[in-house]
Amino acid sequence: MRTCIWATAGMALIASAPAWAQENSTQDGNTTIIVTGNPLSETAKRLRACLERHCPPNEDIDASLAHAENQFLEGDYRNARATLAASHGRNAQYAKQYPIEVSDLDRAYGRLTNMNGRPDDGRILQIGALDTLKGGFEAGDARILDQRLMTGDEFIHTGRITAATDVYRKVEKQAREAGHLRVMANAMLRPATLFTALSAIDSGYRTPARAAISRLERTTEPELAAFRVAAQLLRARLAATTGDDDDLEKTLQKLAGEGFTYPVLVYEEPSFRNGPFTGVAARGLDTNPEWIDLRFKIDASGRVHDVDELRRSPQISNDWPKYIFRTLPKRRYVPLKLPAGSDGMVRVERFTLVFDAQSNTGSNMQTRSTKGRLVSLDLTPDPVPSKGG
Repeated sequence: MRTCIWATAGMALIASAPAWAQENSTQDGNTTIIVTGNPLSETAKRLRACLERHCPPNEDIDASLAHAENQFLEGDYRNARATLAASHGRNAQYAKQYPIEVSDLDRAYGRLTNMNGRPDDGRILQIGALDTLKGGFEAGDARILDQRLMTGDEFIHTGRITAATDVYRKVEKQAREAGHLRVMANAMLRPATLFTALSAIDSGYRTPARAAISRLERTTEPELAAFRVAAQLLRARLAATTGDDDDLEKTLQKLAGEGFTYPVLVYEEPSFRNGPFTGVAARGLDTNPEWIDLRFKIDASGRVHDVDELRRSPQISNDWPKYIFRTLPKRRYVPLKLPAGSDGMVRVERFTLVFDAQSNTGSNMQTRSTKGRLVSLDLTPDPVPSKGG
């Protein structure tokens, strides 16, 4: 079964795709991508049967996550969130007995709440997942520190950069003292990644970005070699934001020998995240986000080609997908090691335009913002296992 698309801890490292994507990336350029898994009717049936027999909390959570993911893939964000909310209501009381399962549920619930236009509520749920882990494991456990990093990530969604970096700094110190090198390096990587991304729209972040990258480069532990490669990638990305194409190409050529078999994004145009997604009519809170699913290939040089639309939501405002089609082919990934005869690694990505809930001046009633924020999520399916295993 594929890992729930929202339930894994931590934001994707710049040098690492999610674990399931690393292990199962689709590389056959001729493959027709179809999102695999049990159909929506089957996951609904499984969840219903689980509840009817009063299944244990861990089975309830597993069935709820699977069904909510299917609802999300079908574009039914509201009911996907409702599925997780109901499971949270049934199972939060079992946090002591099932700390991992309940924290996974709250993590997914928080992410989907954020994608439903309620980033502050999503952050509170991530804190709840942290509290669950703190109640189930000893202080300093790596799982607690990983989740604390995610609470820092949630501050970024609401523009609280200082609050996020304060969390990262605290986790780095705690992880260093506990001897969790991976968590420590992850906490160092986050501000480096954040400042590099922000430098694309504000040159004032270039100096702190360089400083954070240098800290990673100065690590010497063999276990952190991948993070030092990540620092090289960040330098390439920073070079791209300053218009230094020669430095970008030199770094990418250097990385070509690393043998990457999974996609790592190095550069995308800033307008990709900051297009003029405004001017839409006010909408009610029961409105689903707008979304579009795209299929594309990444060739051995890390360039994007063959961008195709798979499907989209019923409502699309101001033809915002045109910005995706214009900027997606300009992305640069690290050079890939592909199988012989392959013309590229196939990826499927969902782009969601989220309209956050907001209160109207002089009123307690809430509506959706008329300015959307763009969120992307990798939907590349697991490959079909080869016969004979």
